[in-house]
Amino acid sequence: MHIEHEEAMREAFTELDRLTRMAYRPEATQADIHRLYTDGAAIDQGWHYGPHREQWGFLKQARSQWECDPTAMRRSLVESLRSAGTKLDPVQRRSIEQGRVLADSTRPGIDRGR
Repeated sequence: MHIEHEEAMREAFTELDRLTRMAYRPEATQADIHRLYTDGAAIDQGWHYGPHREQWGFLKQARSQWECDPTAMRRSLVESLRSAGTKLDPVQRRSIEQGRVLADSTRPGIDRGR
């Protein structure tokens, strides 16, 4: 994957993530939700059916795994780094990191009363 394609993929995925989060806001109307999902589906389909669909799928899976079970994702990442048989390419490593960052940005922070 050329760097310009990777950068475009990362920007598109960040936008897809943003649209999805906006749809879950309590103040989102049904019209907002429909528009946000329609816009998000257009982004997803463009990458899902494009020449970089495998990298897009890997990124989506990494994001989902970080959201669902970050402890297992960390453990799996450490194991893959230790294992000589499981090699992640640089794009996959960056996808794992992007998934972590996006998942972390959606977790509510702790209000310490400051």
